[in-house]
Amino acid sequence: MARPGNPKEKILATAARLFYEQGYNATGINQVLEEAGVAKASLYSHFGSKDELGLAYLKAARQEWFQAVTAVVEAKIAPLDRLLAPFDFLETQLPRQDFRGCRFINMLAEIGGSHKEMQQQVAEHKRKLRRYLHQLLLAIPGVEGHPAADTWADTIYLLFEGAIVETKVFRDIWPVKAAKKTIKHLLSKL
Repeated sequence: MARPGNPKEKILATAARLFYEQGYNATGINQVLEEAGVAKASLYSHFGSKDELGLAYLKAARQEWFQAVTAVVEAKIAPLDRLLAPFDFLETQLPRQDFRGCRFINMLAEIGGSHKEMQQQVAEHKRKLRRYLHQLLLAIPGVEGHPAADTWADTIYLLFEGAIVETKVFRDIWPVKAAKKTIKHLLSKL
């Protein structure tokens, strides 16, 4: 990743890396500023506080994540392949990220209910993901209008989320492969 040029970008990129690698609570502002190579005044002029920086991190992470997933989906043609593409993305990304799991759930685990705006950002990411997977499912011939379509959509979303958690637990991608196999089986009777 190219090193961003302006202080705001440097702070956000450094904070994103540190929050994901070592955790939000374990990352101090002084460390972010030192590693970003910017003055303390830059943090307060651009973000105001660590919590505002955390909020900006979640917003930027959601945008970046969806751009990456959408690129993988758009590279596929067949509707089932497009539905499975986010799982393909997990198979590639989770090992590259040393099986650290979902940055949104990791953040939520650290902040609990103490930061409502950050909690809302995490929930919005998950809502958007759930809608996106539902849309991909409905594009498969025979699914739209099927009485089980909504149940299948929720199942696929939960398989996705569960696969992320279990890859973190086992430090292996077998849960993602198992989720894909389950989805294929679920939809095999269409």
